[in-house]
Order: sequence, then structure tokens, then C-alpha cells
Amino acid sequence: MRKVLWVVVAAGLLSGCKKEEPAATAGPRQEAEAGREAPGAGADPFDDSKPYVLTREKLDAYVSYQRTVQSAYASVARDLQAARARFQEAPGTPAQGQGRLSESMKAIESKAELEDKARRDVGLSEQDVNRIGSLVTDVITQRHMAAMLDLSGELQKLEQMQARLKPEQAAELAPQIDAMRLRLQETEKLSSVRKIHGDANVDLVLTREQELMNNYQDMLRSFGGRAQ
Repeated sequence: MRKVLWVVVAAGLLSGCKKEEPAATAGPRQEAEAGREAPGAGADPFDDSKPYVLTREKLDAYVSYQRTVQSAYASVARDLQAARARFQEAPGTPAQGQGRLSESMKAIESKAELEDKARRDVGLSEQDVNRIGSLVTDVITQRHMAAMLDLSGELQKLEQMQARLKPEQAAELAPQIDAMRLRLQETEKLSSVRKIHGDANVDLVLTREQELMNNYQDMLRSFGGRAQ
């Protein structure tokens, strides 16, 4: 998961808790560092303009990577929720609020460093993690949605209802059933996801669906979401 996610999460959890403060101006050293390019900056790890070929080895490595960083995600979520609670209970002075925010951001950076180490340990590049992460997210969120909505069960109920209706009433219900059937087909066959990522990549991810689904649900629980 990209480092920027933690910054977004922190901002969301801490929003509304900090008083208005003057914007800090960057010093000469900060400006120099901001203008300096990081090593390998020429290769954009988020570039998805070219097809990505997933292999069994890379998928196995990604699953291991997910397991390693999962505890870090849960820890960050707890730290940020605790920081938000402290802000709400005792906002304090602007300086104190800034100190607490800085403490939270340091925790986020620490977890980001752990992610980088976990990625290197399993032999994946930053681009690998981003591209595989995008693929896995698209597949697993669709499957998770299908399970939550129980589209198959809902379609069966509509078909049973249609069978009991008069012909003219059944005809009125037909478009709704057709739409439900198409939606079910989409979630089962992942047609749109396959168009984006390719059949081979999607089929490979589905071989580890249960483990990836468990990781996804753990992630939802870490951030206070609802897992099923």
C-alpha cells in the first residue's frame, strides 16, 4: 500500500481537531532537499500504462508481504485513533496540537519504513507492490461485494416471484431480472476486471482468493470497517 495512504488516513482521523495555525515556511535546507531527486526517480512506480505480467512467484511474495505488514496497519490504526481521542478530550494549545500531529506522522513514517523493508525482504520492487496491489484490490473488492449483496440469492428470489406472476406482470419484472443476472455474471466472471488486468493475471489471483480475502477483511477491521 502506498505511503500516501497513511497520510490521508491521518488527516481524516485528525481533521477538525487542530486549531488554525500559521503555515510554516520552508528553510533553505528543506527547499534544497525538496528539489533533490531521489535515486531512481526516473522510473515511476505508479506507472500503469504498460501491461503487467503477474507470476506465481510474485503473487506468493505479495501474499507474504501482506501478512508481514498487516500487523503494522492495525498498529497504525490504533495509534491514529488514540491520537484523535487525545485531540478531542484535551485539544490544548496550538503548539501542543502540532506536537501530537508530528508524533502521529512519525508513527506513520515508521510503519512506511517497515513496509519498505517487508517489500525488499520478499524481493518485490515498489512497482510490483503497486501493480499487484491494484490487481488484487480490484478482484477481491468485487468478490467481497458479491458475497455481501448475495446477488445469487436475490436473483433466485426474483425468478421465483416471476414464476408466480401473471404473464403481463412477469414481463414487467423481466428487465430487473436481466439486470440482476448481468450484475451477477460480472461479479462471478469479473469481466471488467479482466479487461483491465488480463485473464491470466485475474485467474492467478483467484488461486489465492481465500487468503487475500482474509487479508482484505483484516484490513477493514483494522480501520473500523465492517468485514463479512
